Amino acid sequence: MVFNGSEAFKGASAPSLEREVSVTSNNNRVLLDSQELNAASGAFNLCCGEAYARFSELKRLKVHPGNMTKERDAVESCSANVYNGIKASCVEQFDAVKSCLSDNPDVWAKCASMRRELEVCTVKNNLGELKKLSS
Repeated sequence: MVFNGSEAFKGASAPSLEREVSVTSNNNRVLLDSQELNAASGAFNLCCGEAYARFSELKRLKVHPGNMTKERDAVESCSANVYNGIKASCVEQFDAVKSCLSDNPDVWAKCASMRRELEVCTVKNNLGELKKLSS
């Protein structure tokens, strides 16, 4: 068998890369540190569930990442919108969760009530995909 390079794009029984791959530039991005990501993770799941589910399903099906640009951009865009909404409308709850997680690195269960308050705030403010539902 001769290696011609195309094998590098395939995992075990993974679909191959389509000839015309959509490559877009998503300008709606935020960079989060691990503390911010951990604190906002519940809100991301609540407010971006549809985008996350589509992306996860394609990963489960082992679709080549080059063929998931639209779905990846949707996850990034929704997450950025939720994060910016948290910073604008739920910063007190967000800071409380970050502080609690920092103070209790081995017992995150102690932060459950604060996480819940942040999640309630994100839902009340219709962040992410929830904005479409309230329209």
